[in-house]
Amino acid sequence: MPTVRLAKESDIPRIIELYGDLVISTSSVETNRVPTAADYKRAFAEIRAAKGHELLVAEEEGRVVGTMMLFIMPNLSHGGLPWAGVENVMVDADYRRKGIGKLLMDYALAQAKKAGCYKLQLISDKTRTEAHKFYRALGYRASGHGFRLYL
Repeated sequence: MPTVRLAKESDIPRIIELYGDLVISTSSVETNRVPTAADYKRAFAEIRAAKGHELLVAEEEGRVVGTMMLFIMPNLSHGGLPWAGVENVMVDADYRRKGIGKLLMDYALAQAKKAGCYKLQLISDKTRTEAHKFYRALGYRASGHGFRLYL
């Protein structure tokens, strides 16, 4: 049975492998810089130290088969209630449609409720139509337009 846990430093290579579907190549789209193992370890340490941030993995029989970043953000609007966001939700192609993504998203929802958040939000690239069907099936609705500026 799959479980969700906080990522460990030793999970970094597998997480980066899962992120493969999120990037065009191994170089950074934003800077054309090829990240090193030290870059990933530094980022991992910063995530672990950041209050309200959780880098999670879904594990099945000792193998990391999914990952997700969850963050809880303090907020002044909505009566000062925090909001939650998820990023980089990825499930190994061989494990899709087996409940792994739902397990991760259910974990995020439970944590958001526990933190008193007024919403749980995510952004999914417009080309990821299968992911959109998945999020809709979980009750998420498209709202607004997302904009980004790569630096």
